[in-house]
Amino acid sequence: MKRRDLLKQAAGGLGSAMLMGSLPSLAWADNSSCYKAWSGSTKTFSWPHTKKPPYRIALSNSYIGNEWRAEMATIAKMYADRPEVKKLIKDFKISSAGNDVNAQIAQINQMILSGVDAIVLDAASPTGLNSTIEKAASAGVLVVSFDNVVTTDKAITINQDQFDMGKRWADFVIKHTGGKGHVLVVRGVAGTFVDQQRYKGGKSVFDKHSGIKTTEVYGNWDNGTAQKVTANAIASGAKFDAVWSEGGDSGVVNAFKQHGLKMPPIAGEAENGFRVAAAKDGFPMMSIGQSAGLVALSMKVALSVLQGEKVPQSIQSPLNIVTNDNLEKGKNYFSGVPDSFFDGVSVPDCGLHFDAKQVYQGIN
Repeated sequence: MKRRDLLKQAAGGLGSAMLMGSLPSLAWADNSSCYKAWSGSTKTFSWPHTKKPPYRIALSNSYIGNEWRAEMATIAKMYADRPEVKKLIKDFKISSAGNDVNAQIAQINQMILSGVDAIVLDAASPTGLNSTIEKAASAGVLVVSFDNVVTTDKAITINQDQFDMGKRWADFVIKHTGGKGHVLVVRGVAGTFVDQQRYKGGKSVFDKHSGIKTTEVYGNWDNGTAQKVTANAIASGAKFDAVWSEGGDSGVVNAFKQHGLKMPPIAGEAENGFRVAAAKDGFPMMSIGQSAGLVALSMKVALSVLQGEKVPQSIQSPLNIVTNDNLEKGKNYFSGVPDSFFDGVSVPDCGLHFDAKQVYQGIN
């Protein structure tokens, strides 16, 4: 099944799971190691509209054009079907609006009207949805925003530190170029929070090194697109000494192979083909994956807060960093999944583990 078909099918929902018998609290023992405040100044979030389960939960997704989003939707369904979670959810639906702010606003408004208790949100814009989220909060609908997060304090936000991710990639590039050379910068989806923050983090490093020249292209976190724009940049005659890439890294690798070039040091995301190539060929690499399992963490937080648990308003999930030194088959790269598969599917600090092959099978 194609990723677009998956998300279309998912929009029909997972049906209902009726509450039976007594329920354990979702304050599963101690969540302090999981619900980590973003900083010391992060406020505590409490929800005045608490009620007893089961709940109606909706996932509002924006961009649907890459493997990561298909993995994320599959993990959301897998998590909702876990026995300890299923009995807390009356109804779970997934909808995707494309990278269209107005379409996602309409989508969220429909979710509010349908009477959901919580919306888990991967946003098309950090600011464009804020007034709609404030409307949701006023209507008693909890919003938990993850990945491409929003800026209103009416929502809980959950993310990995995108700025730090971009900075670490750039530090890696500087280490392997000595602060001199031509760097190909492969960005993500224009206008999104993740792309903006990763780019700012990288730029904060590159701007300190006058010997670094950069060429920017947009790969949309998609291997096919990234391969095309990388190949075009190479075909222009440029010689690249390193690559800083937000995603589509298997495509980046294929573009260099397509031109018969030696692989430069590459700092990028967590596509399986990128890691497999690095393990096989030994070129210098750093791979930091934004976990598609953040959707499960967001659903876990939503269910906790609906039951009255207080959490940090902004929650940070730690970065999972893979280099040549800790590449391990079956742990952070896999056989039996395609090059385009994003290997970061779990959130270990929260005990949210998902099998890569099962996630892939759920997409297809």
